[in-house]
Amino acid sequence: MNLLLSFFIYSIIISTLTIILHFLLSHSQHPEDLRPYEWELFVIQLHKDLKEASNITANKSEITFKNKLGESVRISQYKNLIRRQVDGTGHEIFLLKVKSVEFQQDLLGVQLFVESIAGKNYRHTFRTFKERST
Repeated sequence: MNLLLSFFIYSIIISTLTIILHFLLSHSQHPEDLRPYEWELFVIQLHKDLKEASNITANKSEITFKNKLGESVRISQYKNLIRRQVDGTGHEIFLLKVKSVEFQQDLLGVQLFVESIAGKNYRHTFRTFKERST
């Protein structure tokens, strides 16, 4: 009987702790910061675009490339978001709550640096392994 009562009390404590921890963790994130899934989705989408791209050019504030249809695509910061434009038109929002963005091109790909409005820094490197003509 004592063992059953102890197990019951232990179960109540554990289930209460998980609810409290979930509440504390969900409210510990700054409201102006990016959610982890938003960042991951943004990286996946940009990786997909760059994987199919050609003529990739990155400068400090934007990245431009040709997609598989031959259209010119530009990814750049606009106010507090990162947007995608095709042939100079459109306003496809890629990521919100952005304070600054910087692109750097190197021999193997493109590095992306993003600072959220909350001041948290994010970084990702996109590798492009296109065959080079000799």
